[in-house]
Amino acid sequence: MLLTIAFFVTDFPSLSETFISNQIISLQENGHIVHIFSQERPSDQKIHKVVEDADLIKNTFYLQYISKNRIGKITSLLFKLVRYFTIDKVIMVYNFSFKNKGRCSVYELTHFLDKPDYDAVHAHYGQNGNYVQQLRINGLFKNAKFVTTFHGYDMMFEPSFYKQLFDSDVAFTVNSKFSKNQILNLNCPLHKVHVLPVGLNTNYFTRKKTNSEIFTLLFVGRLVEIKGPDIFLEICKELVVRNKIFFKAIIIGDGLLKNKLEMKINSLRLNTIVELVGSKTQEEIKGYMDKADVFILPGITHNGRSETQGLVIQEAQSMQIPVIISDAGGMSEGILDGVTGFVVKKNDINEFVDKVEFLEGDSVLRKKMGYNGRKFVREKYDIEKLNFQLVELYEYGLDKKRV
Repeated sequence: MLLTIAFFVTDFPSLSETFISNQIISLQENGHIVHIFSQERPSDQKIHKVVEDADLIKNTFYLQYISKNRIGKITSLLFKLVRYFTIDKVIMVYNFSFKNKGRCSVYELTHFLDKPDYDAVHAHYGQNGNYVQQLRINGLFKNAKFVTTFHGYDMMFEPSFYKQLFDSDVAFTVNSKFSKNQILNLNCPLHKVHVLPVGLNTNYFTRKKTNSEIFTLLFVGRLVEIKGPDIFLEICKELVVRNKIFFKAIIIGDGLLKNKLEMKINSLRLNTIVELVGSKTQEEIKGYMDKADVFILPGITHNGRSETQGLVIQEAQSMQIPVIISDAGGMSEGILDGVTGFVVKKNDINEFVDKVEFLEGDSVLRKKMGYNGRKFVREKYDIEKLNFQLVELYEYGLDKKRV
């Protein structure tokens, strides 16, 4: 059954949220029609090539763009109401205007009066789920199955923030068992929660090169505390102090810690070893992975937050790179410890360094772990397999068997 699906996201296309783009692309490639409603337009002008190739912007609509002039708002609303007239739409406009049960303005309907009746509505992040629920209680999307995906920071609210959403007929997906426990702590009903990891196109993330000139460590992620980029620098410094291996290190990403990391690279005298290359497209990241020998994500728990999955860990394994990660959050669910990489206690610099030295000294093991990692990801995280489960959720909603 082919579906018409509405995605609600925060900013699209976002360089750091390739998982949303890839999910949509996979759905489109399987014949489903997807419209994307984005709260904002991202400030970063870079766009992943796969987004351009799939022409996703053509079906992306930006919700903040409503005329600030009241007459302009009314004119736009009435124009679409007349042009796409149905009795149901007139009733909906009336309800939004005079019987509004939520916090959405009638002018929000300007975005939707010319759109089809969706079979499913999927909100990424809890705040967007709240927004969609405000539209639904006034009659919009009344025939659509509703799915909301929580990712991490959106679970750092008081339970009351999501009470209306949790009480509605919505199915929730989370990317790990760790995330499942977090959302249950917010009083989300157990029977509504499905563990559905974020997936990737394993055919795309395929390694082309098998070795590099210099043993290379790679970190990819937003430059924020929970990802542990400063710990990555400490690992590099300890490797230099031990002076047992010759290596270089690449940090890909941007964020609040960028200036701090640049200063730390200077203070630790790592300028000739560590390269901070900034944010990169998916295609560019894949190129760096082609040349990497070990991937490291030494995440921590900061202000109660941890990495809930870390899709880049699966991307690295799909590229046949051994991974070394910390035991923070839900990251350890996404590798096979001792088989596709190693799980290290968070903040344990010496153990991270021991594992790096161990892998550097055994190229056969690196190759074996790389092979195991790709096999593991193809079985558990391939986006085609995961989207099959997602489409079932779109079709059956809360009636789908919970994982």
